[in-house]
Amino acid sequence: MAGIITIAKNINIVYTYPRYVQEINMNIKTYRTIQTNKKDVLNKLGLLRDGKVNNAAKVLFASNTDLEIQMAIFATDERLTFNDIQRRNGNVFELIEAAEKYIRNNIKWRVDFDGSLHRIEIPEIPLDAVREALVNSFCHRDYRISQNNEVLIYKNRIEIYNPGAFPEGLTPTDFIEGSERSIKRNPQIAQMLYYSKDVESFGTGLRRITAACKTAKIKVGFQMLKTGFVVVFFRPENMQADKKPITKSNSDKIIEYLKNNDCMTNKEARGIINLSESATKRLLRSMVENRILFASGERKTRKYFLKKDDSNE
Repeated sequence: MAGIITIAKNINIVYTYPRYVQEINMNIKTYRTIQTNKKDVLNKLGLLRDGKVNNAAKVLFASNTDLEIQMAIFATDERLTFNDIQRRNGNVFELIEAAEKYIRNNIKWRVDFDGSLHRIEIPEIPLDAVREALVNSFCHRDYRISQNNEVLIYKNRIEIYNPGAFPEGLTPTDFIEGSERSIKRNPQIAQMLYYSKDVESFGTGLRRITAACKTAKIKVGFQMLKTGFVVVFFRPENMQADKKPITKSNSDKIIEYLKNNDCMTNKEARGIINLSESATKRLLRSMVENRILFASGERKTRKYFLKKDDSNE
């Protein structure tokens, strides 16, 4: 259920209020007295400018944002062959949840039992560290860059990437082991994540990630790229999954079919994945846009072919 703010006549901005703004409203009541009117909430939080929502408000709450995350699973330790690839659009809160769910569904879990024989499921990578890394990736990314956030799952590691270079002259170690203060690239977004309890305290993200991985005996690394920043979780080699394998995605089924056949039509795809014609068309179009497939022919005669991946350039 979404909320709507009317900024001007015939101009409405749709927000996913009920979950996020109301929670934030409740959380910040301990700091200051505010009115419950949603427009007043945004104004008090500095998310309105001259009566209009600013860019921070749009990426935080708008349901029609252009913000996107790309998530993929690779067959090996290298960026060569996709087993799955997905793109999601949404606001910051929605994309953090989508990315966390994607990782949860595609990592190994083992089962342990406590003294009372209660079943405890333990992920191969500590989820509190994963969520901290995801929140950090949206908190500190450079929103002026059109490049997307990424979650990449390899056989031996998981990478969480955000566009926007690390602060010049500093390293992750300065924040993990030293006493450097947080440099907020997006102070309003950081403040909202803090109020919503997604950020426990300012400037402790990397330290918390490192501590959680140390407790779980998982190796974690940080890469400072010219274009952005990457948190790398190294997957344990000897962990056996106790959960049943994840069911193949529809894109997996299409890829598997095309590995054994020259091409496929929309009708053939529908028979494989058991979706409607329009849903199948959307999936095939998405796979073409993501350079997994290429299409040839017009509409009814259109055929789809498996494309050799060139994403490791």
